[in-house]
Amino acid sequence: MITTPGMRVAKIVAIVLIVVWSVGPIVLGVTTSISTQREVNSIPSHWVPRNPTLQAYRDLLNGSTGQTTGGTVTRGGDFVHAMTNSAEIALGAAALTLIVSTMAAYALGRLRFRLSGAVLALLIGTLVIPIFVIVIGLFQVMANAQLIDTKRGLILVFVATQSPLATWLLYAQVREMPHEPEEAALIDGCRRWQAFVRVVVPQMSSGIAAVAAIIVLSVWGEFLIPLLLTSTMSAKPVTVLITEYVGKYTTNYPILAAAGVLALIPPAVLALVLNKRITGMLAGSS
Repeated sequence: MITTPGMRVAKIVAIVLIVVWSVGPIVLGVTTSISTQREVNSIPSHWVPRNPTLQAYRDLLNGSTGQTTGGTVTRGGDFVHAMTNSAEIALGAAALTLIVSTMAAYALGRLRFRLSGAVLALLIGTLVIPIFVIVIGLFQVMANAQLIDTKRGLILVFVATQSPLATWLLYAQVREMPHEPEEAALIDGCRRWQAFVRVVVPQMSSGIAAVAAIIVLSVWGEFLIPLLLTSTMSAKPVTVLITEYVGKYTTNYPILAAAGVLALIPPAVLALVLNKRITGMLAGSS
Protein backbone atom coordinates (compact mmCIF):
# COMPACT_ATOMS: atom_id res chain seq x y z
CA MET A 1 0.00 0.00 0.00
CA ILE A 2 1.39 3.41 -1.03
CA THR A 3 1.47 5.99 1.75
CA THR A 4 1.19 9.58 0.62
CA PRO A 5 2.34 12.61 2.64
CA GLY A 6 -1.29 13.57 3.20
CA MET A 7 -2.07 10.14 4.64
CA ARG A 8 0.91 10.35 6.98
CA VAL A 9 -0.18 13.78 8.19
CA ALA A 10 -3.75 12.54 8.72
CA LYS A 11 -2.42 9.56 10.69
CA ILE A 12 -0.29 11.79 12.92
CA VAL A 13 -3.20 14.16 13.52
CA ALA A 14 -5.48 11.22 14.40
CA ILE A 15 -2.93 9.85 16.87
CA VAL A 16 -2.50 13.27 18.50
CA LEU A 17 -6.26 13.72 18.84
CA ILE A 18 -6.64 10.26 20.39
CA VAL A 19 -3.84 10.96 22.89
CA VAL A 20 -5.30 14.35 23.81
CA TRP A 21 -8.78 12.85 24.15
CA SER A 22 -7.47 10.06 26.40
CA VAL A 23 -4.85 11.85 28.48
CA GLY A 24 -6.39 15.32 28.58
CA PRO A 25 -9.00 14.58 31.31
CA ILE A 26 -6.33 12.94 33.48
CA VAL A 27 -3.98 15.91 33.16
CA LEU A 28 -6.86 18.29 33.89
CA GLY A 29 -7.79 16.25 36.97
CA VAL A 30 -4.22 16.28 38.30
CA THR A 31 -3.79 20.03 37.78
CA THR A 32 -7.15 20.72 39.40
CA SER A 33 -6.28 18.55 42.41
CA ILE A 34 -3.15 20.61 43.13
CA SER A 35 -4.92 23.94 42.66
CA THR A 36 -6.84 26.00 45.17
CA GLN A 37 -10.57 26.55 45.03
CA ARG A 38 -9.97 30.24 44.25
CA GLU A 39 -7.80 29.37 41.25
CA VAL A 40 -10.36 26.91 39.94
CA ASN A 41 -13.15 29.50 40.18
CA SER A 42 -11.10 32.37 38.78
CA ILE A 43 -11.97 33.98 35.46
CA PRO A 44 -10.14 33.53 33.18
CA SER A 45 -9.25 29.99 34.24
CA HIS A 46 -5.71 29.00 35.20
CA TRP A 47 -4.78 25.80 33.40
CA VAL A 48 -1.51 25.60 35.35
CA PRO A 49 -1.74 26.38 39.10
CA ARG A 50 0.41 29.30 40.17
CA ASN A 51 0.94 27.92 43.67
CA PRO A 52 0.62 24.10 43.54
CA THR A 53 -0.55 22.60 46.80
CA LEU A 54 -1.46 19.16 48.15
CA GLN A 55 -4.02 20.59 50.56
CA ALA A 56 -6.89 18.88 48.69
CA TYR A 57 -5.28 15.49 49.27
CA ARG A 58 -4.74 16.25 52.95
CA ASP A 59 -8.35 17.38 53.37
CA LEU A 60 -9.57 14.30 51.53
CA LEU A 61 -7.57 11.80 53.58
CA ASN A 62 -7.58 13.49 56.97
CA GLY A 63 -11.05 15.03 56.91
CA SER A 64 -12.23 18.62 56.56
CA THR A 65 -15.12 20.93 57.29
CA GLY A 66 -17.42 22.80 54.95
CA GLN A 67 -15.99 26.14 56.09
CA THR A 68 -12.43 25.28 55.06
CA THR A 69 -13.23 23.45 51.82
CA GLY A 70 -15.92 25.56 50.23
CA GLY A 71 -18.89 23.49 51.33
CA THR A 72 -17.46 20.03 50.69
CA VAL A 73 -17.30 18.04 53.94
CA THR A 74 -15.09 14.97 54.20
CA ARG A 75 -14.62 12.70 57.19
CA GLY A 76 -11.18 11.33 57.94
CA GLY A 77 -10.85 7.69 56.95
CA ASP A 78 -13.95 7.53 54.75
CA PHE A 79 -12.04 7.72 51.49
CA VAL A 80 -9.51 5.08 52.52
CA HIS A 81 -12.37 2.89 53.76
CA ALA A 82 -14.16 3.27 50.44
CA MET A 83 -10.98 2.39 48.52
CA THR A 84 -10.60 -0.70 50.72
CA ASN A 85 -14.22 -1.66 50.05
CA SER A 86 -13.67 -1.32 46.30
CA ALA A 87 -10.54 -3.48 46.45
CA GLU A 88 -12.21 -6.20 48.54
CA ILE A 89 -15.30 -6.28 46.33
CA ALA A 90 -13.32 -6.29 43.09
CA LEU A 91 -10.88 -9.00 44.22
CA GLY A 92 -13.59 -11.13 45.79
CA ALA A 93 -15.79 -10.90 42.71
CA ALA A 94 -12.85 -11.71 40.44
CA ALA A 95 -11.86 -14.78 42.48
CA LEU A 96 -15.35 -16.28 42.62
CA THR A 97 -16.08 -15.41 38.99
CA LEU A 98 -12.89 -17.13 37.84
CA ILE A 99 -13.75 -20.29 39.77
CA VAL A 100 -17.22 -20.45 38.21
CA SER A 101 -16.22 -19.33 34.72
CA THR A 102 -13.15 -21.55 34.42
CA MET A 103 -15.16 -24.66 35.18
CA ALA A 104 -18.03 -23.55 32.94
CA ALA A 105 -15.69 -22.76 30.05
CA TYR A 106 -13.99 -26.14 30.40
CA ALA A 107 -17.33 -27.96 30.45
CA LEU A 108 -18.60 -26.11 27.40
CA GLY A 109 -15.35 -26.47 25.48
CA ARG A 110 -14.33 -30.03 26.32
CA LEU A 111 -17.28 -32.07 27.53
CA ARG A 112 -20.02 -33.31 25.25
CA PHE A 113 -23.56 -32.93 26.56
CA ARG A 114 -26.95 -32.05 25.15
CA LEU A 115 -27.85 -28.39 24.72
CA SER A 116 -24.27 -27.24 25.28
CA GLY A 117 -24.57 -24.89 22.32
CA ALA A 118 -27.85 -23.51 23.65
CA VAL A 119 -26.30 -22.92 27.06
CA LEU A 120 -23.40 -21.03 25.50
CA ALA A 121 -25.76 -18.97 23.33
CA LEU A 122 -27.87 -18.14 26.40
CA LEU A 123 -24.78 -16.98 28.29
CA ILE A 124 -23.64 -14.77 25.44
CA GLY A 125 -27.18 -13.43 25.05
CA THR A 126 -27.19 -12.13 28.62
CA LEU A 127 -24.32 -9.78 27.71
CA VAL A 128 -26.66 -7.55 25.68
CA ILE A 129 -29.17 -7.05 28.52
CA PRO A 130 -28.59 -3.64 30.17
CA ILE A 131 -28.40 -3.77 33.93
CA PHE A 132 -31.02 -1.03 34.46
CA VAL A 133 -33.64 -3.38 33.02
CA ILE A 134 -33.41 -5.66 36.06
CA VAL A 135 -32.54 -3.23 38.86
CA ILE A 136 -36.00 -3.33 40.46
CA GLY A 137 -36.13 -7.11 40.57
CA LEU A 138 -32.50 -7.24 41.67
CA PHE A 139 -33.18 -4.91 44.59
CA GLN A 140 -36.15 -6.99 45.71
CA VAL A 141 -34.15 -10.21 45.56
CA MET A 142 -31.25 -8.70 47.51
CA ALA A 143 -33.60 -7.18 50.09
CA ASN A 144 -35.35 -10.52 50.64
CA ALA A 145 -31.96 -12.19 51.11
CA GLN A 146 -30.88 -9.43 53.55
CA LEU A 147 -27.87 -8.61 51.39
CA ILE A 148 -28.50 -4.89 50.99
CA ASP A 149 -25.53 -2.75 52.06
CA THR A 150 -23.17 -5.72 52.38
CA LYS A 151 -19.97 -6.47 50.53
CA ARG A 152 -20.90 -10.12 50.08
CA GLY A 153 -24.13 -9.03 48.40
CA LEU A 154 -22.26 -6.84 45.93
CA ILE A 155 -19.77 -9.64 45.26
CA LEU A 156 -22.57 -12.10 44.46
CA VAL A 157 -24.22 -9.62 42.09
CA PHE A 158 -20.94 -8.97 40.30
CA VAL A 159 -20.24 -12.68 40.01
CA ALA A 160 -23.62 -13.09 38.31
CA THR A 161 -23.05 -10.16 35.94
CA GLN A 162 -19.40 -10.86 35.10
CA SER A 163 -19.54 -14.65 34.72
CA PRO A 164 -21.05 -14.72 31.19
CA LEU A 165 -18.30 -12.54 29.72
CA ALA A 166 -15.56 -14.39 31.61
CA THR A 167 -16.95 -17.76 30.52
CA TRP A 168 -17.07 -16.67 26.88
CA LEU A 169 -13.47 -15.40 26.94
CA LEU A 170 -12.13 -18.52 28.66
CA TYR A 171 -14.22 -20.79 26.41
CA ALA A 172 -12.39 -19.40 23.38
CA GLN A 173 -9.07 -20.27 25.01
CA VAL A 174 -10.19 -23.78 25.99
CA ARG A 175 -11.23 -24.47 22.41
CA GLU A 176 -7.79 -23.49 21.13
CA MET A 177 -5.78 -25.52 23.66
CA PRO A 178 -4.33 -28.87 22.52
CA HIS A 179 -6.04 -32.01 23.79
CA GLU A 180 -2.91 -34.15 24.06
CA PRO A 181 -1.64 -33.10 27.53
CA GLU A 182 -5.07 -33.62 29.07
CA GLU A 183 -5.55 -36.98 27.31
CA ALA A 184 -2.11 -38.11 28.51
CA ALA A 185 -3.06 -37.26 32.09
CA LEU A 186 -6.30 -39.26 31.75
CA ILE A 187 -4.38 -42.24 30.36
CA ASP A 188 -1.93 -42.05 33.27
CA GLY A 189 -4.82 -42.52 35.70
CA CYS A 190 -5.92 -38.99 36.53
CA ARG A 191 -9.61 -38.39 36.98
CA ARG A 192 -11.30 -35.69 34.97
CA TRP A 193 -11.18 -33.10 37.74
CA GLN A 194 -7.54 -33.94 38.49
CA ALA A 195 -6.59 -33.43 34.87
CA PHE A 196 -8.50 -30.18 34.90
CA VAL A 197 -6.69 -28.84 37.98
CA ARG A 198 -3.22 -30.16 37.17
CA VAL A 199 -3.10 -29.81 33.39
CA VAL A 200 -5.83 -27.54 32.02
CA VAL A 201 -5.71 -24.74 34.58
CA PRO A 202 -1.91 -24.22 34.24
CA GLN A 203 -2.36 -24.03 30.48
CA MET A 204 -5.00 -21.33 30.98
CA SER A 205 -2.90 -19.27 33.40
CA SER A 206 -2.27 -16.35 31.03
CA GLY A 207 -5.93 -16.20 30.01
CA ILE A 208 -7.08 -16.43 33.62
CA ALA A 209 -4.79 -13.53 34.56
CA ALA A 210 -6.16 -11.42 31.70
CA VAL A 211 -9.78 -12.19 32.57
CA ALA A 212 -9.09 -11.46 36.24
CA ALA A 213 -7.76 -8.02 35.26
CA ILE A 214 -10.79 -7.35 33.06
CA ILE A 215 -13.16 -8.29 35.89
CA VAL A 216 -11.31 -6.19 38.48
CA LEU A 217 -11.31 -3.16 36.18
CA SER A 218 -15.00 -3.59 35.38
CA VAL A 219 -16.07 -4.06 39.00
CA TRP A 220 -13.85 -1.23 40.25
CA GLY A 221 -15.50 1.25 37.90
CA GLU A 222 -19.08 0.07 38.45
CA PHE A 223 -21.43 2.74 39.76
CA LEU A 224 -25.11 1.89 39.30
CA ILE A 225 -25.19 -1.40 41.22
CA PRO A 226 -23.30 -0.10 44.29
CA LEU A 227 -25.39 3.07 44.26
CA LEU A 228 -28.54 0.95 44.35
CA LEU A 229 -27.39 -1.59 46.94
CA THR A 230 -25.31 0.44 49.43
CA SER A 231 -26.14 3.26 51.79
CA THR A 232 -23.43 3.30 54.48
CA MET A 233 -19.65 3.10 54.61
CA SER A 234 -19.81 -0.59 55.55
CA ALA A 235 -19.94 -1.51 51.86
CA LYS A 236 -19.90 1.75 49.86
CA PRO A 237 -17.16 1.74 47.19
CA VAL A 238 -15.14 4.72 46.07
CA THR A 239 -17.17 5.30 42.89
CA VAL A 240 -20.25 6.07 44.98
CA LEU A 241 -18.44 8.02 47.69
CA ILE A 242 -16.91 10.43 45.17
CA THR A 243 -20.35 11.65 44.10
CA GLU A 244 -21.03 12.74 47.69
CA TYR A 245 -18.27 15.34 47.39
CA VAL A 246 -20.49 17.32 45.03
CA GLY A 247 -22.22 19.91 47.20
CA LYS A 248 -25.79 21.11 46.76
CA TYR A 249 -24.81 24.76 46.34
CA THR A 250 -21.04 24.66 45.93
CA THR A 251 -18.38 22.03 45.27
CA ASN A 252 -14.71 21.96 46.17
CA TYR A 253 -13.32 20.88 42.84
CA PRO A 254 -9.72 20.26 44.05
CA ILE A 255 -11.01 17.69 46.56
CA LEU A 256 -13.26 16.13 43.92
CA ALA A 257 -10.34 15.93 41.48
CA ALA A 258 -8.00 14.54 44.15
CA ALA A 259 -10.49 11.76 44.88
CA GLY A 260 -10.72 10.94 41.18
CA VAL A 261 -6.94 10.85 40.78
CA LEU A 262 -6.43 8.53 43.76
CA ALA A 263 -9.27 6.26 42.67
CA LEU A 264 -7.72 6.02 39.20
CA ILE A 265 -4.29 4.83 40.35
CA PRO A 266 -5.04 1.14 41.24
CA PRO A 267 -6.90 0.25 38.00
CA ALA A 268 -4.38 2.23 35.93
CA VAL A 269 -1.46 0.29 37.40
CA LEU A 270 -3.26 -3.01 36.88
CA ALA A 271 -4.10 -2.15 33.27
CA LEU A 272 -0.52 -1.14 32.50
CA VAL A 273 0.96 -4.27 34.07
CA LEU A 274 -1.40 -6.68 32.31
CA ASN A 275 -1.98 -4.69 29.12
CA LYS A 276 -0.48 -7.30 26.78
CA ARG A 277 -2.43 -10.16 28.32
CA ILE A 278 -5.71 -8.25 28.19
CA THR A 279 -5.30 -7.24 24.55
CA GLY A 280 -4.16 -10.75 23.63
CA MET A 281 -7.19 -12.31 25.30
CA LEU A 282 -9.63 -9.94 23.62
CA ALA A 283 -7.98 -10.45 20.24
CA GLY A 284 -8.13 -14.23 20.63
CA SER A 285 -11.84 -14.17 21.50
CA SER A 286 -12.84 -12.21 18.38
